[in-house]
Amino acid sequence: QSIVMLMMGLELMINGIILAAAAFWYFLAPASTDGQVIVVAVVTAMAIEMAMGFAVVTAIYRAKQVDMTDSAAELKG
Repeated sequence: QSIVMLMMGLELMINGIILAAAAFWYFLAPASTDGQVIVVAVVTAMAIEMAMGFAVVTAIYRAKQVDMTDSAAELKG
């Protein structure tokens, strides 16, 4: 498995959770925008996190030519 595909799948799952939470928050308090603000903040934080993750994966690939999760386990030490 590619590390990039693993990260993309994780991103999609977390986005689904955020979408469900935003919908729940809308039905819980439709007049309040607190839920929307929190969703925007969380999505922004996730974008920064993914950018950092892709930077780390790119650095590992450039250093060791490893892009598979099975091979990445051998990078200890």
